[in-house]
Amino acid sequence: MKTWSAGIFAAIGLVLTISLLTFGCNTAQQNAKVARRELRIPRVAKPWSEALRLVGDGHPLYSDFALIKDKRDQWHCIGTFGESPDTLGSGYVLSDGYALFHAVGNSLNVPMTLLDKIPYQIASPPAYVWAPGVIWNRDRTMAFLFYFHYLGSSEFKENCVRLLISNTPDLSAWRPYDGTELAETNMVFREQDDRDFCVFWDARLGTYLMYYACAGTYPGLPGLNTIVRVRTSKDLLHWSAPTTVMGPPPGGYQCAESPFVLYRDGYYYLWVSGIDYSRVSLYISEDPFNFGDPGANRIEEQPGHAPEVVSDKGQDYMACSMVSTVPSATPAAHDLEGILVQPLRWDKPDPGMETRVTRKR
Repeated sequence: MKTWSAGIFAAIGLVLTISLLTFGCNTAQQNAKVARRELRIPRVAKPWSEALRLVGDGHPLYSDFALIKDKRDQWHCIGTFGESPDTLGSGYVLSDGYALFHAVGNSLNVPMTLLDKIPYQIASPPAYVWAPGVIWNRDRTMAFLFYFHYLGSSEFKENCVRLLISNTPDLSAWRPYDGTELAETNMVFREQDDRDFCVFWDARLGTYLMYYACAGTYPGLPGLNTIVRVRTSKDLLHWSAPTTVMGPPPGGYQCAESPFVLYRDGYYYLWVSGIDYSRVSLYISEDPFNFGDPGANRIEEQPGHAPEVVSDKGQDYMACSMVSTVPSATPAAHDLEGILVQPLRWDKPDPGMETRVTRKR
């Protein structure tokens, strides 16, 4: 999902990193009755410095994002911050935390065009909105956009996951969910710092899965940590109690941010980011509710930050935002701006990798 810059952290008094098809978190998966096949390791095809900048011109801050294809075969990128008018006359393009940027394109091989932002605010005073996850429902009659809603306080009551919906074929119009199934306006559930949403339909289990980062306890670690949890739903409105699936990876991550999960050939693939925007940890499991130990079951570290994986016309792609080309020890330190995308390949596993896959009990 792609996070705040150090300056923005200071401005809002929060040090909080954020979070990205037969796959993952933004389209339904067709994985019913698929037998487990030979293990493959997903890896990007080239350095991120050589990737296409899908959104952004290299200057404004483009952070947490989600990708989704509309009914007219256009790709949409919806996310946090992005260009805003220079209202202060500073000569710089400002970033806006009170709306979501929205860009569209005919493919993932050329830069997208920015549309008007998605500005809706459910709270007064206005709240920060970021870290969206987007998905069509199973019959593709409605698109659901889940986002983190934050009033600038660490108080538990002032952040939650909220829901926007769209039934336009080109996803041009979004509105707050206005039905009767949720307890409070368009609030889906409330959990401390719940953000970086990754949602998909798992036909193998017959349920939607939502992975996200939040504040919680993790075995062996003192106090609250940023961890990864999952919930299930049959209708994208009513969600189960959470199950914790991963804690902070070892080696300077300090938190478990921006989770992304996809299912392929009997395996669930989980990427986890941290405060070092040059790398992510990859985990593989046969069980979507258990990815093992953050250290012992890590398959490998890979370059990138807050990845999203999608498929288009037979080619798999990984997209990332705010990537650093060198190891960074502070939140949001990065040198590659914008939303970047490049082809993804599937390699044979290195020796020893299969032993670190979490097997279903």
